[in-house]
Amino acid sequence: MWGKTWEASVGKTLLENGYESWHATMHEKEIDEIKNTKLPIRGEVSFPHATLGKRIYDYIFTPVLDKDGELVAVAGATRDVTDRKNWEESLQINSRTLQQLNKHLENTNHELTATLKEIAQVNDELKKANEKIAEGEIAFRLAVNAADFGTWFIHSITREFITDARLKELFGYYENEPLSIEQALAQITEEYRPTVAEKLENAIYNNGDYDVTYPVIGLHDNRLRWLRAIGNLKADPSGAFSAFTGVVMDITDQYLANAEIKRTEENLRMAVEAAGLGTFQMSADDRILVASPKLKEFFGFYPDEDMPLEAAVNQIHADFRASVTASIERTFMEKIRFNMEYQIIGYHDKKKRWVRTIGEVQEKGGKEYFTGVIHDITDNKLDEIRKNDFIGMVSHELKTPLTSINIYLQLLLQKAENSHNQFVKQALEQCLKQVKNMIEMINGFLNVSRLESGKLHIDKTDFDISDFFKEIQTDYEIQYSSHDLVFNSPESMIVNGDRLKLAQVINNLVGNAVKYSGNKTSIYISIEKINDKIKVIVKDEGIGIKPENLDRLFDRYYRVEQESIIAGFGIGLYLSAEIIKAHGGKIWAESEFSRGSTFFFEVPVS
Repeated sequence: MWGKTWEASVGKTLLENGYESWHATMHEKEIDEIKNTKLPIRGEVSFPHATLGKRIYDYIFTPVLDKDGELVAVAGATRDVTDRKNWEESLQINSRTLQQLNKHLENTNHELTATLKEIAQVNDELKKANEKIAEGEIAFRLAVNAADFGTWFIHSITREFITDARLKELFGYYENEPLSIEQALAQITEEYRPTVAEKLENAIYNNGDYDVTYPVIGLHDNRLRWLRAIGNLKADPSGAFSAFTGVVMDITDQYLANAEIKRTEENLRMAVEAAGLGTFQMSADDRILVASPKLKEFFGFYPDEDMPLEAAVNQIHADFRASVTASIERTFMEKIRFNMEYQIIGYHDKKKRWVRTIGEVQEKGGKEYFTGVIHDITDNKLDEIRKNDFIGMVSHELKTPLTSINIYLQLLLQKAENSHNQFVKQALEQCLKQVKNMIEMINGFLNVSRLESGKLHIDKTDFDISDFFKEIQTDYEIQYSSHDLVFNSPESMIVNGDRLKLAQVINNLVGNAVKYSGNKTSIYISIEKINDKIKVIVKDEGIGIKPENLDRLFDRYYRVEQESIIAGFGIGLYLSAEIIKAHGGKIWAESEFSRGSTFFFEVPVS
């Protein structure tokens, strides 16, 4: 190890034998420690070999004791452990490397496990997606079949044309017959064929839009069909070609219906122009008025002049303005039909005109509009006013002699009572009855005349509805003794209204019930309070009214067909409706034909 002989080394210090200073000092300290402890010391050291270079040695210093236990020498032994140490270091390095590899492998396993989970999840999602695609394809096919569409496929390179049986049928071909693009185009009428062919080529080679409507004549059935074709271009996954696919649908019925609608609209436009009607449209959201030139002319505006709603309302005569605007709002709110006659004064020409407006709320594009027509009825209205004036004048003139006749007949009837002449008595009673009917008829005409001239006065006072009901009950039990009158008397309640006019309405309703129901049948008359209104009900067991006649019952001079055998002029219900309307109420009827009718009206308590 030292590169020396035994003789050359014995008796010399460690430094003298070639030890480096640190090495000699280390061993000298260890020997001193053995002297003190008399215990062996084991260690390991590295230093250069004389010929082998740097080596690693382990050594042991053992105390040599005499018989008295005193240290007399220190024996030492050493061995070369370089190879073992190198192997241990290599083993440690390999162990650390293995640990790192194991750690890396563990991480890799975790990552692989996570990746496998992700792959499993992706596979599951792909499976669900494929199921949805399959379901979508089935749904699409069912939809195509349900919609009775024809389908096609065109190869952009080979121009191969693949169609289903329905498409062949639409072009008049049999299911087992071949059909090429050129043959399909040949069935399109000459007027449309060039346009369709151009759009088809542009769609296949330039990815152009393809949504086209055209007529075809079936090859075998010679049937005219209107078709709509929609297609799009998709590249094949290989990128080698594109596929132009689409559907064809038979829209013959829709197309012809639309054409008919257009013809109808044109006919309506011409009819409106021929009748001299003005048309309008007003949106529910912002109340913007769109008026035709004819309507503007009615209101005294120029055709190219703006006429907003406010300007049009200002031209309505002051006597009608409030009621017209209120009716417009009611039409919007309650979706009821607007039908009203009123007077307007021209903006520029200052001309007074009577017009009739008819309209209703309609929905278009998800929005509500009040649309309708306005007709100039000035001539008819003036004729009607003159007629009503004449009727009023004649009615007044007729009432005077009738009053005299009525008095003389009553005097004659009193004398007939004393003479015991039954024939004369019955004749005079019949004459008095006819005079009474004529007076009632004349009063009706007078009321109509007053109503239409705005002179029907409503004189409201406070009265007890219970006392009012008892009075008419007493009168009706005598007047209508031919029927069983059933009264439902109300509790005491103060009502503000025109007592005589309301009595006239009830008398009209009860009189009609008596007139149109058989003798000894029951007529039910009741009054009830509902919130802040009173409701009057008159129910009979008469001939009833057909449903188609109910809406027009309260029109002036209207009489239903089955009533033609019963005398009357059709003014009683009209007057009743106007009186109730003047009280701010409403009147209506319900009926089952041949089973009887029920009439209702409601008026505010105050």
